[in-house]
Amino acid sequence: MLHVVEINYIRHEVNQKGKSYAEVARQVQHDERTVKKYADQEQFPQRYKQTRTSPVMDPVKHILDG
Repeated sequence: MLHVVEINYIRHEVNQKGKSYAEVARQVQHDERTVKKYADQEQFPQRYKQTRTSPVMDPVKHILDG
């Protein structure tokens, strides 16, 4: 996955300046399909925090918190 700065750069170059996917792909050293994917994307995917149970800590957590 690309960093937000790289995605913004790709979107700016393709959508604002009108450069081709191939030109931008050479500049950022990523595949043309990757550049096309991020240039055409409307919104960034949301990342959700993963919730996990802790089978070792759950039975004693209330004791440690006290």
